[in-house]
Amino acid sequence: MGLTIINTRAVLEALFGVETAFARTPKYAIADRPVKLEVKKYRGRSGWLPYAEILVGTYFLGMVVFAIQTYNLLAVPFLLLFVFGYYWAGFRHALSGAAGPPALDETAAPRAQRRTAG
Repeated sequence: MGLTIINTRAVLEALFGVETAFARTPKYAIADRPVKLEVKKYRGRSGWLPYAEILVGTYFLGMVVFAIQTYNLLAVPFLLLFVFGYYWAGFRHALSGAAGPPALDETAAPRAQRRTAG
């Protein structure tokens, strides 16, 4: 449920010909040496998207209150799926992008240069 806004944005960008960079999730070369993935953080730019998702989640939370007030109790579980989905996506994006761009790994640059040199 929470992915509808980000997917809609991607579709609209494609329809209107907006060229955006493909943001690839970082890969860590864990085959050669053990890496503590707990300390590795990926932080992408979140922009306005998390705020839109949280706003839509709040709208559906209002719809839950309205459904309870009007005794439309069968709709409440379905509306709660929307609330949790949008809040999960919104807060997850907001918290992951709040600290800025990812830090560079000092060991990644020499390894990448060795691959391109050969």
